[in-house]
Amino acid sequence: MKRFKHNIILPAVALAFASFGMTACVGDLDVENINPKQVATNNNDAMFNKIYANLVLTGTTGPDGNGDIEGLDEGMSNLLRQVWNANELTTDEAHCTWGDAGIPEYNNNKWTDTHPMMNALYYRLFFGVTISNYYLSEVQGGDAETKAKRAEARFMRALYYYYLMDLYGNPPFLTVVSTAKAPQTTRAELFKFITNELKDVVGDGSGDELLKDPKTNTYGRADKAAGWMLLARLYLNSEVYSGEAHYDLAKSYADKVIGSGYKLCDTPKGGYTPYQLLFMADNNENGAQNEIILPAIHDGVRTQTWGGMLFLIASTVNSDIATDYALGTTEGWSGNNPRHQFVLKFFPSDNAPIGTPTEVAAAANDDRALFFTYIKDGDDKKARQSEIDTESDFNEPYCYVKFTNVRSDAQPTADTRFVDTDFPLFRAAEAYLTYAEADARLNGGTCTTDGVDKIKALRTRANAYNSLASFSLNEILDEWSREFGFEGRRRTDLVRFGFFGGQSKYTWEWMGGTKEGLQFPAYRNIFAIPQSDITANGNLKQNEGY
Repeated sequence: MKRFKHNIILPAVALAFASFGMTACVGDLDVENINPKQVATNNNDAMFNKIYANLVLTGTTGPDGNGDIEGLDEGMSNLLRQVWNANELTTDEAHCTWGDAGIPEYNNNKWTDTHPMMNALYYRLFFGVTISNYYLSEVQGGDAETKAKRAEARFMRALYYYYLMDLYGNPPFLTVVSTAKAPQTTRAELFKFITNELKDVVGDGSGDELLKDPKTNTYGRADKAAGWMLLARLYLNSEVYSGEAHYDLAKSYADKVIGSGYKLCDTPKGGYTPYQLLFMADNNENGAQNEIILPAIHDGVRTQTWGGMLFLIASTVNSDIATDYALGTTEGWSGNNPRHQFVLKFFPSDNAPIGTPTEVAAAANDDRALFFTYIKDGDDKKARQSEIDTESDFNEPYCYVKFTNVRSDAQPTADTRFVDTDFPLFRAAEAYLTYAEADARLNGGTCTTDGVDKIKALRTRANAYNSLASFSLNEILDEWSREFGFEGRRRTDLVRFGFFGGQSKYTWEWMGGTKEGLQFPAYRNIFAIPQSDITANGNLKQNEGY
């Protein structure tokens, strides 16, 4: 799976895009299999790989040229990049200094139904749905291996629909390749479909198309633990999605993940902490692979893109940082800074020292506090500030340097620009926090001993202060931010806690467009369906408020 040779998709898939109001470049896919005993000789095998490749790749020649989706800037259409933008720039964690169309609107919670990045993500997600639908229509029945691959395709389709449900609420919905205009579904209906699909492929339904047991599938492909983890996430948020709480099920599926054989990465290597190992170029083999349940895999030669992990690394640094802190790429784009509220999660007294991420994390007594807090002034170090006063100045506030393209064994990476670092879509730490939060919600808002132990396991791994006897829901929300900061999920957590749109109990800098923070309406808890798709598909009605 590290060796995708990316090409364009089969002609029949273009038919499905018409039903979503989209167009796509079409063709076929050439695949080089990393197993010399297996030769992929037909388009169904290529299409199966393309279902996964859609997480990272954007076109036929990569990093740009002949993009999958016509009418979109190819780099903008990268799935991970746009999931990150939508779920981080709109929250208390990240702020972007760029003035590109769509960035200020995200920063200030003022997007519309023509927002270019929100629209690019929508079409990229439906591209994944369409590929999955096509594969499932072409590959029927078969032996146990074929059924397992069908289960993976169903899982991936459920994952793409999960993002559509979480982000857009009430999207169009199809499970077949069709020239008909897709009907619109509701969030509650889509929640039911996704959970039923996932329960079926993990063995909690009546079907025989099952994901492979935990840790028995090829790295980079979904197994039952991935299915359990997505179910746990869905049930943790089920009150938002369906109007009904299912914290008992969230806790149960999280417990399955915890007992699945995946475990927290807890052994340092090469001078790096276990937490750092999760986000480095060799995280597929440095011990982090035991925690990463499902990665979006990257290879600096074979999966070149201006999105994905290159974006997450390059957009959070500049060339000055690279002189004092190894990044493993020549790219430094001076884009995304942490907001003040994120800094305060680690330094509540606002007393972070001048230093590199390693030095600052040591001062915080928390390995996750990976802030770079100075700029170079000749041989001197000039302190950055913890707040953002000027929205366009990358050198003013701190940087958060969590992701690198450096190997823990000091060996060279595949490329000096494009990266090898895999992005963890699901990792075992999420199961620990899901369990703890569900436990607290089932017990009056405070964790029982079981839940406390799960949080303490994460804090122990991070070398963080760990003597608390209980955790409230607000403390758990802060722990979500410390553990998963800049991993592209913050908006979902804030919505679940009632701390996003339509509330005044929590504000952050530049929220709503003012430095002090300004409330914005609750309808922005979901994004608008792109106006282009409303125009193309008469079955669709815009989300309320847009």
